Amino acid sequence: MGLKYQQNYRVPFYESDAFKKMRMSSILAVALQISGEQSTLLGRSDVWVSERFNLFWAVIEYEVKITRLPEFNEQIMIETEATSYNKFFCYRNFYFKDEAGNQLVEIHSTWVLMSKSSRKIERVLDEIVAPYDSEKISKILRPHKFNKLEHFEQCEQAVYPVRFSALDMNGHVNNAKYYDWAADMIDFDFRKSHQPTKLFIKYNHEVLYGEKIQALMSWDGLVSHHNFNDGSTQIEIHWSEVTDKNSVSK
Repeated sequence: MGLKYQQNYRVPFYESDAFKKMRMSSILAVALQISGEQSTLLGRSDVWVSERFNLFWAVIEYEVKITRLPEFNEQIMIETEATSYNKFFCYRNFYFKDEAGNQLVEIHSTWVLMSKSSRKIERVLDEIVAPYDSEKISKILRPHKFNKLEHFEQCEQAVYPVRFSALDMNGHVNNAKYYDWAADMIDFDFRKSHQPTKLFIKYNHEVLYGEKIQALMSWDGLVSHHNFNDGSTQIEIHWSEVTDKNSVSK
């Protein structure tokens, strides 16, 4: 296991939704911010990686377990740890906890290093990841299996143009943006009575400025399946009915 880094955080108004819950996209964005802070403290900032190796970090997969979404103005603690890595993939966990130490959100993420020039995945260099004290492993962790494209023959569709506001510092669509596009396809009344309890996201290909997002959505019970641009990004959201203001049913 690697070095742990913690940061206290108060949920601001602009990261809260219509139901006073922290937006899932904000949770993902803040997680990236916290990991970046740890990297900077360890001398491995995004600037350092870019200037020395012409590389940048990219998240390719998330698995998120939600016990309860943080609420507006709530004081929480966020902890992260780069747990392990192999020759192509790095694995990092995040834990969002309330003031009593109860776990609210758990995130398992998979990262790669990409060339800024070729936009291709590069090997993980020991020199880059050594300060994190994460374990070097040989095996590749098995990814989640998403619905194939043929499952979306009877589905809802939407088109989202990729504008400047959707881009991050690496020049492609910010990974948190895809969740908003997926969840925005779901009926408002359903969102009032349901909250996500589990989430899987996989980014297969980056999408750049000026392109269009072709979004598809199908349902399997209380699980919504989302496919963007013929599988360039895949999302699966497990929903549960709200039972009280602080929790959702299992």
